[in-house]
Amino acid sequence: MKSLALWCFLALFLSAMIAGASQPANGHAIVNLMIDAQNFSSTDRASDAERSLEAITNLIMDKNLTATIFSAQDLLETDVDLDITRLGLDPRFELAMSGKDTNEKISTLSYDEQSALLKASKKYVEAAKICGQNDITVYGFMPQSFNQNSDTYRALDALGIQYDAGFQAGLIYEHGHKSDVWPYQVEGFNFYAVPVSTYNISGKAVPLRDSYFEENGMDANQWYEALASKFDEIQGKDEPLVISLTTSVSGSGDYFDALDKFLDYAMRRDASFVTAVQLVEMAKTGVRDPSALKSAINFTAGCTTCSESGIKMDVAVTNTSECLTCNKDNISTDQATY
Repeated sequence: MKSLALWCFLALFLSAMIAGASQPANGHAIVNLMIDAQNFSSTDRASDAERSLEAITNLIMDKNLTATIFSAQDLLETDVDLDITRLGLDPRFELAMSGKDTNEKISTLSYDEQSALLKASKKYVEAAKICGQNDITVYGFMPQSFNQNSDTYRALDALGIQYDAGFQAGLIYEHGHKSDVWPYQVEGFNFYAVPVSTYNISGKAVPLRDSYFEENGMDANQWYEALASKFDEIQGKDEPLVISLTTSVSGSGDYFDALDKFLDYAMRRDASFVTAVQLVEMAKTGVRDPSALKSAINFTAGCTTCSESGIKMDVAVTNTSECLTCNKDNISTDQATY
C-alpha cells in the first residue's frame, strides 16, 4: 500500500510539473498582434493607407508594445514604403510579407506564377531598409483573404519562409490540427502554420479579425468585447491570443478606439506581447516565457560597447541585445545607433 501511495504521489507530482511547464513562466497571457497593412480603395489611396498604418503603429509604440506587419506589393509601391522602412528600424516591429495585391486570390495562380509573385514580395519587404543601418529578414507570410493552396506551400518552402499566418483556429487548419491554437509545423513542409485566434459568439466560432466583424455587421463595441472576453478566457491556459488587424478597419474611428481600449485592458493585466516569429519560436521550443527568447529578430545597428558600426545584433523581446562582435549582453537597443 505504501508503494502504491508513493507511486500515485509521484504520478501526480510529475503531471503537475508537466502541466506547469507548458504555461508561461510568469503566468501572463501571450498576445500577438498581426497587422495587415492594406492599400485599400479610396480617392486618395496612398494617404489613407499611410494615415491608418501610422495611427496603429504609433499607438503600439506609445505603449511600448510589439507587433508583426504584413505588407503586400501594391502598398509598398506607394509612399507608405517610407513608413515601412522607418518601422524596420524599430526592433519592436517584425516586417513580414503578403502577396501582390490587397484582396488577391493567390490560389488561382499556377505554381510558377505563385513562386515568382512570392519571390518578388519577399524582395519588396527586404528592400524596406536603410543601407548600413538595418537588414530586414523576412520570416513570415500572410495570404490575402486567407486564400492559398499546396502550390503556395511549396513556394514558401522554396523561399525558406518560416511561418504562414493564413490559418484560423478551428476554422482554417491542416488535417489533424483543428484544435491547435499554437503554431504547428505543416506536414510535409518546413514552415509553421500560425492560427489566428477564434471566439465563440452564440455558439459560432468566428476569427478575431477586425474586418470579419465589420463585414458581418458587428460594431467596434462588439469587437472590443470579443477581444477582452477571449483574453479573459485564455487566462491560466496554454493558449496565446493571436489578433489579426487590418489598417483599413482599425486604423481610424471606433475600431481604433476599441483597439486602444483593449491594449490598455491587456497591459493592466500584465500581458506579454510578442511578434509572430517569436510566437513560432515559443511553439518550437515549448518555452512559454517570452523573456527566454533569443535572437527572435535580426537587424543591424551600432554597438556602444565596442564602437563597431553596422554589426548584427540579436534582439530579444526584452528589448535587450547581444553584440556578436564583442559578445556583450544586455546592451539596451535604446542606446544603439540606428
